[in-house]
Amino acid sequence: MTAPRAHRAFDARLSTRPTPIKEDVMRVLRTVLLGVGLAVCTAAQAEPAVYFVEHSVRAAGHGGTLRSVGYSRLTLEHGPSGELRMHARPLWSQQRGGGYTRSTDDLDADDPSDAAVIDVLAGGLEMRVSADGTPGPLRAVDADAWTRLTAQRPRAAQALVDAPQSLGLQARALPRRLQVGKVFTRRESTPTLGDIDTRLEVLAVDDGVAVLALRIEADSLRGTGRQAVRLVDGMPLDVRLRLEMDATDDMPATEQSLRMVAMDLGPMLDLSDSGATIAEYQAERLDAPPFSEQPVDPALYDSDSPPPGVLLADMLDVEQVDAQTPRLDFTLEPRSMGRARIVLRKRYDGIDDATQDDRPLLVARVRSVVFRDADGRPVSDLEAVPVGSTLAIAGQWRIDEGEANFPFRLHPGTRTHTLEAATSIELGLDVETFAWDGVETVAHGDQPQSLPRARIDWMSAQRIGVEQPRAGPGEMTGLWTIAVPVDAEGRALPQASLMRYSRDNPETLDWEHRHAPQRTEIATPAPIAAVELRRYRWTLVPRTWTVERRDSVD
Repeated sequence: MTAPRAHRAFDARLSTRPTPIKEDVMRVLRTVLLGVGLAVCTAAQAEPAVYFVEHSVRAAGHGGTLRSVGYSRLTLEHGPSGELRMHARPLWSQQRGGGYTRSTDDLDADDPSDAAVIDVLAGGLEMRVSADGTPGPLRAVDADAWTRLTAQRPRAAQALVDAPQSLGLQARALPRRLQVGKVFTRRESTPTLGDIDTRLEVLAVDDGVAVLALRIEADSLRGTGRQAVRLVDGMPLDVRLRLEMDATDDMPATEQSLRMVAMDLGPMLDLSDSGATIAEYQAERLDAPPFSEQPVDPALYDSDSPPPGVLLADMLDVEQVDAQTPRLDFTLEPRSMGRARIVLRKRYDGIDDATQDDRPLLVARVRSVVFRDADGRPVSDLEAVPVGSTLAIAGQWRIDEGEANFPFRLHPGTRTHTLEAATSIELGLDVETFAWDGVETVAHGDQPQSLPRARIDWMSAQRIGVEQPRAGPGEMTGLWTIAVPVDAEGRALPQASLMRYSRDNPETLDWEHRHAPQRTEIATPAPIAAVELRRYRWTLVPRTWTVERRDSVD
């Protein structure tokens, strides 16, 4: 049973008419506050955290889906009189639809209209909530930039500040003590949608976090979703929301979905919209041989199990981490619109190029970024913010800033000539490594003793399910286990295995995913006498890589 990388230390993985980039940016900005302003408790100041935001809009009869993704840095502060200040500073956003792509990288700092947007982005947006839970208006922190923007793009600017109020998703106070099953309701009056009823139900309280079910109803709006809220300070960690909005005078009826999640949770970013497809595929496999019944075809089973004590082919040996470090370089790729983009790629120019594709998959997460000039000094006015996405480097690896899982973001308005001063990038990373830890043989019908949080579901003589905990946020080491069924003589049996995809419900939060065990389904052609649980210890090893600049991506 192999262990896909996405389930060990790190979890990774249109025909509408395009709108101008300034209005696209406004939509993504308001989505940031829309997503987090659902429920907050009385709070102390929280450290800034990077959030991933995804917002999709579909209008029946108007083509495909308009999809926005982005990152924002969010801070929640507690004032001296009990009031709250929620501040969001967008780092990057991109909108796709109708065959077009627009992003904040397209903004031109020398264009007056773009400059106003850049200044609004730099200052960020804030919402204040009084001590009794009454929300104030959403506003831009940079008042001068906001004045310029409203003069140049009044409709986009107004849409930005109106959206959270019109949707009835303002920040609201919750009691410190929450119990499962507790329901909170509130009716709010809005200028555009009239009265909006919001219902919050506590689904779970665990590890300092409450999971809430959300239902919104108004004359022209209906919505359901979930949210995970950190109890100590009320900071929203994870939001999923689906909305149906009726047509208005200038907008058709739409179906909208919102996702917003703190990157500290190590979320699975399913950026390919393949979640439903994976779940359907796995359901079909489980309903077919060899999982549903015994097949005649032996080709459905895999008999290639490595011996105990040997790492799997895609595991990076902790003793070989430096020898296996890939050589990376970067270049600046010019574009017809906006500044040049950074391209990171694996370099193929040494004597071992022919063997690089045979190296284990290298998985890492960037925690610091420093741009340096030819003299090794940090480049002034060039700040990069790591966003917490996972790098998975193998083969002819390449990634650029136009991809949502790029590991760091430059502030909107960064100029190409500023980037050109950099000759190297110093990356501080945590690299995933493995070491053999041991094996436990569990007789048929028994449960593991060396792994108290693991469980074997003995479904039949030739079918089992193996469950084990996932890595938690912030963990730097842990155990990953593979299950090898054996016969009465202790010989490894051929097997078919399927690692279950946990997103059967589209509203499932990453927080819930992280707290649910990872389950693998296994079928064998002969009765299982016992299961060998082979343990591998994974460790995130800190490393610093220097990525040199090249002038060509050929």
